[in-house]
Amino acid sequence: MYKQLNNPVKFLLSGAICGLFLLGCAPTVKVRSDSSPDVNLSQFGTYNFFSKLGVEQEGYSGLLGQHFRDAVSAQLNSRGFSISDSPQLQVNVTVSKDDKIRVNTYQDPYLYGGYYGGARRGYWGAPMYYGGGTQTTVRQYTQAYVYIDLVDAQQHKMVWQGVATFVLTEKMQAQVRDAVTRTVAEIFTQFPIAAKKAG
Repeated sequence: MYKQLNNPVKFLLSGAICGLFLLGCAPTVKVRSDSSPDVNLSQFGTYNFFSKLGVEQEGYSGLLGQHFRDAVSAQLNSRGFSISDSPQLQVNVTVSKDDKIRVNTYQDPYLYGGYYGGARRGYWGAPMYYGGGTQTTVRQYTQAYVYIDLVDAQQHKMVWQGVATFVLTEKMQAQVRDAVTRTVAEIFTQFPIAAKKAG
């Protein structure tokens, strides 16, 4: 017997990307990064963004680009970088998603406890389990990815990339801007240069 736990969640591209960030820094977020081995990021001091971020392509929310610019700027500025019209680093942000299916099959036992005795002194017997066949649950979910790329503006070479991966849920409550800020902050925990302490 097959049992559908959840109806498939269908996302329009723009809705999916907006909803993507509502998850924020939930426990399911996984962060990783990679750096060019022959580049010391401390040699750079200035940055700016691609004229059109990957997240600003057709079909994406128009506000996401600005949210990301603000969040990334806050992280880089706290690490001693400054924005410039002639930047040493160029920043790009892209997002993507994969629709996946998870299938689980398990034994579904039948539980029974018999009643013994009369009306005044009766009792229920210990539960007994009888094989009830198997249950299969099918759940569709969406895996989302956020990529932040830093590119050497002179060499046109990527020198660092940070990636956040997480599963979209239907219980998203946070505001988009706040969630973008938290997601970017999580990614920058992998950045080789630590943020400077305030004060």
